Amino acid sequence: MFIIARRHPELYDYLSARFADDAGVAVVLDRRFAPRRRRALPAAAERRRGERRARPEIDEQIRATSLAVVTAPKTAANLAGEAPARETPARETLAGETSTTEARRWVEAMRRGVNAVRAVLDDHDRLQHEAAAVRQAHERLQHEARALTQENERLRAAIGRSSNELAELDGSLSRAIEVVTDLHSRLRKDPPSEPDR
Repeated sequence: MFIIARRHPELYDYLSARFADDAGVAVVLDRRFAPRRRRALPAAAERRRGERRARPEIDEQIRATSLAVVTAPKTAANLAGEAPARETPARETLAGETSTTEARRWVEAMRRGVNAVRAVLDDHDRLQHEAAAVRQAHERLQHEARALTQENERLRAAIGRSSNELAELDGSLSRAIEVVTDLHSRLRKDPPSEPDR
């Protein structure tokens, strides 16, 4: 049985789907910390002396890996609620060894499953960190792009002002050339007269 921490419903969904066809595997959410009563009025007397579901080793597994694996090897007769048939001592020993071997194999398979789930969770955490880093890089690049756009607009405005000033200088220079040309042509047409004696 897999007991999944309530904080990881996606892991519960994954394992439920993964072991849906395996009747020997159950996947449940941890219910031990759910409210015990739904009514608002307190009970007249508390009959339970302690939390019946308290299992420190399971608590530790859930804290460490977000899931706990509980093994309870049972025969088909026990699962059906029937009393097991009495066997001879030799057959009981053989059946006990077989069930122990099967239980060990099953526990080993579950351990491999836990390691696989842990690897998936580690990959999930790593991908979340990488996605956060990519988002930060994207935001930084957007900020830099906005800064470059503003700088580009400022440079375009400066180029526009410089173009206007250059056009004004060109007009002033053209007028100055016209004035000099006109003055030069006048000086060539009117030679200076001789002073009277």
